[in-house]
Amino acid sequence: MNEHPEQVTQEANIVQSYWQHHRIGPYPVLSGRHHADVAVIGAGYTGSWLAYWLKDSGLSVVVLERDTPGAGASGRNGGLLLQGAAQLLGESAQTLGQAVAVELWQRTRQTFNWVEELSRRHALDYHVTGSLYVGGDAGEREVLEATVDLMNQAGVAARLVKRPDQPKSIQRLGYDLAAWFPDDGMVHPLKLIEALLAEAQAQGVQIYSHSGVVAGTEHSSGVELLGENFSVYADRVLIAQNAYVPDWVPALTGLIHPVRGQVLATEPVAPLDHQYPVYADHGFNYWHQRADGRIIAGGFRHLDLTGEVGTELTLHQPIQARVTQLVRDLVNGPVTVSDRWAGIMAMTADHRPLVGFITPRLGVVMGYSGHGSTVTPIAARMLKDALVDNTPVFAPFAAERMIPPQESST
Repeated sequence: MNEHPEQVTQEANIVQSYWQHHRIGPYPVLSGRHHADVAVIGAGYTGSWLAYWLKDSGLSVVVLERDTPGAGASGRNGGLLLQGAAQLLGESAQTLGQAVAVELWQRTRQTFNWVEELSRRHALDYHVTGSLYVGGDAGEREVLEATVDLMNQAGVAARLVKRPDQPKSIQRLGYDLAAWFPDDGMVHPLKLIEALLAEAQAQGVQIYSHSGVVAGTEHSSGVELLGENFSVYADRVLIAQNAYVPDWVPALTGLIHPVRGQVLATEPVAPLDHQYPVYADHGFNYWHQRADGRIIAGGFRHLDLTGEVGTELTLHQPIQARVTQLVRDLVNGPVTVSDRWAGIMAMTADHRPLVGFITPRLGVVMGYSGHGSTVTPIAARMLKDALVDNTPVFAPFAAERMIPPQESST
């Protein structure tokens, strides 16, 4: 047994997450001159779902990933799949109105159908368990009660869970009220990306790793993308890099606020008294236990909101120590941490993503505010539908609510 299990240590050159031990590919490195109807920059969740949705479009599609698929934020999350966007349904109803908020929430529930369908053909390590959202202050109580009521009206058997009815391990943490949300679950992010890209590739989508775009120029007839040893001239370009989109379109700087999340994985421990994801403290903290006994936990960004900003994958030692203590409290004993990592989230002012074409040839999908696992599939599909069928983007996600359309961009 590790005598100092809570100690925060990690070699400086080790930045991969627990999920990234699962290697996918290999995919070729691009070289030479090429043309495509659509070029997708990035092969995380957004780029992989875009590739998946575009595979039957009849368009030639190339996906350009600067590292390996899932090397960025999508491979560094907590592995949760939770219905809704960043705001709980009850809170969303206060800002959007009940009808629109319920429609948004219902759209995110489509993700579970799509992932379930994929899981019949691929080993995704996907588990539908339900989830528990725990909180304690008056503001959370009001939102939880409203959320449960709206879900019940929609036919979903959500329910409030008072402290005496919570699992003993959660009771020890001191949360007065919780809400049970059925249908939520867990998925291995790298295995999901692997499945999406495999199906896209089988339909002719070209996927390249270690093929980063270093420059791009938009012309009236298309967009020219340049890499170290390649060029791609595409009719349309879709930027699927979330927090890094402003690197390509400086005019978007300020609309996306990149923040850092701290996550860890333990070595297997004895089964907890709850086998489902738990979300806590206004969504800042979360954990779940995998089938092999490992606990994945993250959060406590609110302990240093001004420090945990930017796109550097830096381990925050006090926060990592606090996450470790949370896990020790859950198991009521020592734990050994196998992996520690950081991931970058892209926040927007209203906690909803920006989806759409900001010029006639340049589309963006970004700003999931920490809920990309569930929101990326629907956001990517909206952008695909806008490209292929000229379908308007769902208004609460539409980029034009914050980004005036431009004639051209470089």
